[in-house]
Amino acid sequence: MRLQLICITILQVAMVESLKEVSGYLGDNVTLPSGADTSWNLSKIEWSIFPNNTWIATYRKGKESIERFYRYKGRLTLNTTTGDLTIHNLNRKDAMDYSVDFDNVQGQNIVNKVKLTVTERLQKPTIETAISGLTNGGCWVMLQCSSTDQDVDFTWQVKPPNVTVLNTQDPNGSSAVQVAFLNTTQSGVEFTCTSSRQKENISHSVSPKCSVSIKPSPTPAALTPPPERCRSGVAVFGGVVLGCLLSAVVMCVFGDKIIKAWDIIKG
Repeated sequence: MRLQLICITILQVAMVESLKEVSGYLGDNVTLPSGADTSWNLSKIEWSIFPNNTWIATYRKGKESIERFYRYKGRLTLNTTTGDLTIHNLNRKDAMDYSVDFDNVQGQNIVNKVKLTVTERLQKPTIETAISGLTNGGCWVMLQCSSTDQDVDFTWQVKPPNVTVLNTQDPNGSSAVQVAFLNTTQSGVEFTCTSSRQKENISHSVSPKCSVSIKPSPTPAALTPPPERCRSGVAVFGGVVLGCLLSAVVMCVFGDKIIKAWDIIKG
């Protein structure tokens, strides 16, 4: 008889202390399951936190109350049929143990516990690109993929797959490097780095190209002669013009005398 009582007591404690683990993402919504039998017609639901069982959401005698605790005001939804509690816009302080105490109309009572963990979604990895000068009709491209997240794995994917590549990874797992040779005739080559952790992953893609260096066209300033040359040219031009003017004046004033003198010389 005593053994039966001990077994019943242990069974009751196991039912009361049953613990479920639920994970949610920062800023998202998450639903904490009550664990109630779907066939039950619930007459009481009490969700609480902390060792002193501070109520955050209750349902008693057909009346629902979900604004009981300041930290959860405006962020809770209680399903009075299933007993499940939804927390909206998760923050890091929401990560803790939750207790739910519920009764059905027959007077049966169960207490369950739910452990909530809150994690941040993976951030998109960054890709830094370095391109060498043109050589042998192409160029070498080095791409380094890194992430601010911890404990992530990196994988590379290249489209089209016929590009020559070499992959290396940082021993600390903080980054992954891919080196590839691109022909100048290739276009639309896409490199994708994927950061993954457990069942979550996120990717980032880039499409580098070999750049052909072109000599810049000469600017108008480059075509303009140096200032010294300009000044010399102006001086010569001015001298020519002045000489022509003097010649014209001499011919006008002394023209007849010059002609007679020329006739005498010719005899």
